[in-house]
Amino acid sequence: MALISVILPCYNVSRWIDRCLQSLLNQTISVKELEIICVDDCSTDDTIEKISRWENKYPEQIVLVKTNENKRQGGARNVGLRYATAEWIAFLDSDDWVEPDYMEKLYDKAITGRYDVVCCQNVRDFAEDLHLLAREDRRTGKDDCEILVRSESERKEMIHLQPMKLNAWGKMIRKSFLIENELYFAEGLAYEDIAWGELLHLCVDSVYLLEETLYHYFVNSQSTVVSRAADYQPDMLTVQAILYREWSQRGALERYHDEVEYEFIYSCVLAFVKVLALRYETPPYSLFRLLQIFAEEHFPYYLNNLYFVKESTPELHKQIAQAVHLPLTKRQFLEFAENVKRIGL
Repeated sequence: MALISVILPCYNVSRWIDRCLQSLLNQTISVKELEIICVDDCSTDDTIEKISRWENKYPEQIVLVKTNENKRQGGARNVGLRYATAEWIAFLDSDDWVEPDYMEKLYDKAITGRYDVVCCQNVRDFAEDLHLLAREDRRTGKDDCEILVRSESERKEMIHLQPMKLNAWGKMIRKSFLIENELYFAEGLAYEDIAWGELLHLCVDSVYLLEETLYHYFVNSQSTVVSRAADYQPDMLTVQAILYREWSQRGALERYHDEVEYEFIYSCVLAFVKVLALRYETPPYSLFRLLQIFAEEHFPYYLNNLYFVKESTPELHKQIAQAVHLPLTKRQFLEFAENVKRIGL
């Protein structure tokens, strides 16, 4: 049985899938220790054909799974998790790639400390080839650290500081931890990492942060997060509604109200205003009003949040948070969005 199940959601990545798989098959850990699960999410290009060629070449390591309907990245990851047989899980985006010792370094730390999660650092990479970093450029200058959550105050700090960030990639995660805590992704939606990442911080008990850059996050102009005026942009609010329900069911709203409210300000209010201002030629007033209603119903007093008031909050962030509470007309909103676009978040 493999030591690590690598889960790749694949949708129309014909141009990039070879690079991703090549980086995985070039790992310093034995390729026999990897189970690479490629979940094709109803691609319309020749992604499947390329994966099939790799599967034929490495039948013991690569598994091609096809979905019957497009489930987006979250659904594809959930499918991959059901097929995973290894004790440790690594999620990768199929247009990204990793350094040759990515698996070895994260796995060695994972088993040494029996951590729930081991994280490394990442670099935003515009390269179109399999570009790797010089060894001296990989360290961040910070010391690696272990984070253990053993008390309520430590849990509050974990939720507030978010040391692991919200993304699924760049991590090695114990599969039993994911299953026991029901940490699955929202399906059929964009921005699925937001809810998953927030809940990860709510549940995790032991983390190791490796201060070494081992993951290449490809800055793809065609990717979900940069596409303009796409019909999935409102998914951010849908994901927030799912997250609020999970917070409620898991008792987080009562025990960690200030912390999750502060996260709501940044992962919903500020993030969605950024989407409206930067991803549309004409920011939609109707979506801004929907955000206002959502905020009023779920966190009506967030301007008084302990962290938001006491910490060194940038002035623009304060203005955006306040604007969402104001009865702006459409004209006023468009002027406000233009100002946000001009200054930038």
